[in-house]
Amino acid sequence: MAENGKNCDQRRVAMNKEQHNGNFTDPSSVNEKKRREREERQNIVLWRQPLITLQYFSLEILVILKEWTSK
Repeated sequence: MAENGKNCDQRRVAMNKEQHNGNFTDPSSVNEKKRREREERQNIVLWRQPLITLQYFSLEILVILKEWTSK
């Protein structure tokens, strides 16, 4: 029993800090993923196509008003 506990302690000490739930995470891949997600968020803009934005806005307003009046 004590020998088993000793093995567990040795495994815990030997684990790398980047290991989570048995999966090793490469710091460079994490940074790359964060960079890609940041770029995707920066590409989302409302006013790149203002006429289409206004069209969708007006359609949404019409749908909301129709639902509101039916209640």
